[in-house]
Amino acid sequence: MNQSIGIVLVSHSAHLASGLRELLAQIGSDRVPVAAAGGTRDGGIGTSYDLILAAIAEADRGHGVVILPDLGSSVLTALAVLEDHPRADVLLVDAPFVEGAVAAAVTAAAGADLAAVADAARQARGVAKFDDGSGPGSAPEPEVPVRSSSQVTLPANLHARPAGKLAQEAAKFSSDIRLEYGGRSIDPTGVLAVMSLGATLGSTVTVHAEGQDADTAIRTLTRILAEAE
Repeated sequence: MNQSIGIVLVSHSAHLASGLRELLAQIGSDRVPVAAAGGTRDGGIGTSYDLILAAIAEADRGHGVVILPDLGSSVLTALAVLEDHPRADVLLVDAPFVEGAVAAAVTAAAGADLAAVADAARQARGVAKFDDGSGPGSAPEPEVPVRSSSQVTLPANLHARPAGKLAQEAAKFSSDIRLEYGGRSIDPTGVLAVMSLGATLGSTVTVHAEGQDADTAIRTLTRILAEAE
């Protein structure tokens, strides 16, 4: 039985929604049911109440559904569906359409619950795609004093699946945790933040942790990194 949170992609374009679903299938897992509700029922540009309602049913495996709209009327139509069919386990999430969907799918594939999947999608809003030197986010982050640290040479690229597993496990610890690579330091509880490091096969990643469970966090996260494939 599928135990994953479901994801519904609501877009004005059927091609956009189906294309994103195809992308998620490549980087996610067969455990994550993703349904596309794109365009109108007659194939035009717009959104459809009936298609969204059907997509929720398609993605629902009894553990909750996250709805990700693209813009404008997709939000309004999804809200109308939820107003007529209220459910506590179906959430409309305000997140970047592509990045939020990727974060949600990877987190759901790791076995996270509804709240964690929705939060992962929301966190995608604050993750820069690259450092272009134009904003305050490009400034070096203040050095964080650490209690424990470890370096790992990656046996594979730090792509979506190991990044999702790392983020899921990092969120379980109370310690402050940082992941360093290429002169950058990020909070590894966000899957897109981990993926944005661009760490590749053979590169060295450093894990820092400060707090009561820092040693356990270091051992757990370095093991995940060392077993990436």
